Amino acid sequence: MSDQEVVTSRTSAYAFVPAKTIDESSLIKFAATVWPERPPYDRILSCWWRRAEPTCAIAAVHEPTGVMAGLCAGRPSEWIIAGRMHPAVAICDWYVTPEHAGKLLGKRLVRHFDVPGRFMYAFSMSDAAIAYLKRLGWVGPYTSSFLVLPLPRVARIPLSFMGTRNGLDLHDHDIGGGETLGALGSALDRIETRGADPAIARMRRGAAEWSWRLSICGRRHYRFCVAHQAGVPAGYVVVRRMTPGSSRLLGKLECAIITDLVAANDDPQVIRALAARAAALAGEMRSVVGLICTTSPTQRRQLAAMGFVSSGFPLLGRFLERRAPVFMWAPRGPASRLEADGMAFTFADSDVDLAL
Repeated sequence: MSDQEVVTSRTSAYAFVPAKTIDESSLIKFAATVWPERPPYDRILSCWWRRAEPTCAIAAVHEPTGVMAGLCAGRPSEWIIAGRMHPAVAICDWYVTPEHAGKLLGKRLVRHFDVPGRFMYAFSMSDAAIAYLKRLGWVGPYTSSFLVLPLPRVARIPLSFMGTRNGLDLHDHDIGGGETLGALGSALDRIETRGADPAIARMRRGAAEWSWRLSICGRRHYRFCVAHQAGVPAGYVVVRRMTPGSSRLLGKLECAIITDLVAANDDPQVIRALAARAAALAGEMRSVVGLICTTSPTQRRQLAAMGFVSSGFPLLGRFLERRAPVFMWAPRGPASRLEADGMAFTFADSDVDLAL
């Protein structure tokens, strides 16, 4: 999905090469150095970019020693900004080992993805990454809304939220990594063409995007629900089990992640019906908590009304506010006039869905 070719380049004592070309033992040693508190270190071998195109991740190698010194991945996509489509990349998995800090490697790794006309952004970052991107002139950070649904609340979701009471037909689809979308692909494309507020910049969703994600997501299994209104696809929601232990904050808690929630024109009725179905699907997965992230005020209001706990909730709300994913972007090219309240984000817009 990227039009940039990776070639080996040399600056100072470092070679910049596709991260897929690094041998497994070197990757594991690198992980142990940058994440000493996060064993097992061989988890790096299951990273999504190892199954993606070589253009999706770059490594810095110290040539005198052959040691891997840095890593930066870029999750590719297409964004609709001001009514026009632009190539985009979300910076993620961006680390430099302590022994090679101060060599401007972080800057060089990010600039590898900085191509004219490309929208560059980052979502769900560490404090260190935020500070570094600020020095590079990026805008932000801005906070998204992180909402949690304790699944025992599912039983208390009013029937009025269910699609069958509002003239909506809901259709479920189960798809695993490596599988094809089939008829679901055309429904996703129809929802995409119905569009949303043209003033809101958003990632282009549809069959091509989801086919790419399924091709590199490994063993993940997604459950889709598509809402139809008068026989026409009007929105969809995607739910899956989060890998236990993949989040330091949640540990091995059995969680379901609502990867994406899309409603044509942010229709509140469609949002409510899909969110209710997502909660039911999460319950069927025997999860105890459902997680969703959004920057849409309409989605936030509808989800809160259904029992999702947000930052305004006493005590737990403070926990959520401190841990809500933040986003930043490079204010160049197609993003030169973007504002934070004019951008749509969910977990699907970065590598969060592919990492947790």
